[in-house]
Amino acid sequence: MKNSIKKIGMLIAVVGLTASTTTMAASRISYNYAGIQFVDQDVDDYDCNQDGLRLNGSLELNDDFFVVGAISDVSGNRGCGSEAISAGIGYQTLFGADSSIYGALSFESISPDNGSSDSGLVAAAGIRGFILNNLEAKAEIAHHTVGDGNTVLGGGVAYWFAPQVAVTGDVGLGTEASEIGVGLRLNF
Repeated sequence: MKNSIKKIGMLIAVVGLTASTTTMAASRISYNYAGIQFVDQDVDDYDCNQDGLRLNGSLELNDDFFVVGAISDVSGNRGCGSEAISAGIGYQTLFGADSSIYGALSFESISPDNGSSDSGLVAAAGIRGFILNNLEAKAEIAHHTVGDGNTVLGGGVAYWFAPQVAVTGDVGLGTEASEIGVGLRLNF
């Protein structure tokens, strides 16, 4: 598993670092969006496979700072499932003409269907940028302090089939939980 994480991490890093040099678009990355995703999660400690919907969004406060939030409700086998909510603040700066690097600190609360609720912080850092005219990619590393902690190496793409609407795909490989998500995102 660790070798797979390293290989995927290297691939995501290469995609992220080339995002600002191989693009045909000159659009600024937007931090004003709302999205919905279907997520499939695998939680290692509980041998739990769960899936469901996640709503997420971001709102720019000014050219540098933004707020971010998400809410999800997933259920799965063996009575596992959970509701999660997070909210935080982030900072972003341009990295080339069409990409940005960012960092965010969020508060997260998770309420499992069976078990006690827990809350903690999430520290994340990443890069987003266009690798083709209508194709945006991102790479991110995040550490969640909830429960035993979970460090996640994530990546994703957004295909902009209309100026404000994209189809998204994300993957997150974590030390305690991993997930895959597909959905839609709307910039405003």
